[in-house]
Amino acid sequence: MLGHTAVRTHRIAVVETDDELLAVVLPYLREGIAEGDLTVALLAPRTAALVRDAVPGVEVYEHGPSTPREPDSIEAQSRFLATAVGQGRRLRMLGQVRERSRRVWDERVRGELAHEHVFTDCGMASLCVYDRRTTPPEVLAQALLVHAEQLVGGEVRPVPGHRSPAELAAELPVPEEPVQRTVPVLVVDPATSLPALRHRLRDALVGRLGSAAADDDAHLAASEIAANAFRHGGGQVSARVWADADRVVVTISDGGHTFDGRLAGYRPAHGEDLSRGGMGMWLARKLCDHVDTEQTAAGFTVRLTTAVSPVRAEAGSCAHRSVA
Repeated sequence: MLGHTAVRTHRIAVVETDDELLAVVLPYLREGIAEGDLTVALLAPRTAALVRDAVPGVEVYEHGPSTPREPDSIEAQSRFLATAVGQGRRLRMLGQVRERSRRVWDERVRGELAHEHVFTDCGMASLCVYDRRTTPPEVLAQALLVHAEQLVGGEVRPVPGHRSPAELAAELPVPEEPVQRTVPVLVVDPATSLPALRHRLRDALVGRLGSAAADDDAHLAASEIAANAFRHGGGQVSARVWADADRVVVTISDGGHTFDGRLAGYRPAHGEDLSRGGMGMWLARKLCDHVDTEQTAAGFTVRLTTAVSPVRAEAGSCAHRSVA
């Protein structure tokens, strides 16, 4: 269940010092407890410890070693929302935003758009706290536009230039993947059949991600996107794979011109009933670090990117993990 009768708010706060951070976080969470909201905070470890002591009753979660992929984050927030609705309460969420690389910052902006798109009609309050000391200026400029309101000195102000997720998603450039400047390890153009393409993708991906489980994840994601291309693409299907010691990139292209995938796949296309299909983009976003789409005069391309990581390899298949 994603509905509630209360009005939704989606706000951003930008801080520059640790004192400013606490001056934003603590009153917002205390207000939630006072109003009887189901109040949840995702924080850096040091901030989390301070909040646990200062605001009893908040459900506090700490940032892990890696950022959850967006479908998992949305699934977790949906569970919190369902719990709040079941208890006749409002959900109040606070997230202290931090990332570790420029490419993950790109994904954070897309994640903000995805949350705004998925939860736009849901009665909940959410506050995203960005730190000017660690957030790239261009990322901060984009993140501001996603939010309708900004919290400044305890005062709520409208964000000039705020637009819908679809409008903002259309303006975001497709981030560069430097590995694509190298010679592909696989070129299929055209693909003769889906089974044949799946076999060639598997051969190209084996041993690339650091474990059999990670290889399987990448292959399943690519296979699902390939199946979509054959089923809905409206023309010739092709594929490319690039790989180096840091990451693996797969592109699947077709002749389609009607599908805009920038906000697709953050939830299953047909809701909780997975038997109805419509899971290709959703699985890809669960299984890969980055999923980018591009529409050109020639057709539609989906690009799947996954970092080669010993931590990810040891953890096993992402298809079977969830986050709190």
